Amino acid sequence: MKRFKAFWKETRWLWTLYACILAGLILLVNPIFLAVIPMLVVIFIYFALVRYDQDGNFIGA
Repeated sequence: MKRFKAFWKETRWLWTLYACILAGLILLVNPIFLAVIPMLVVIFIYFALVRYDQDGNFIGA
């Protein structure tokens, strides 16, 4: 769980930006963009697992 907290702390602004853009697309363009939400969750989990160890320390690129 520490790796997810560390990743969120480092990239919170980016995920917030993604959420705002996605909300705009859902409301203004088409609700089909709801399908992007599970993709973003998978991307978040993948990068947290790859870039951080179990203690929440940055491993590297």
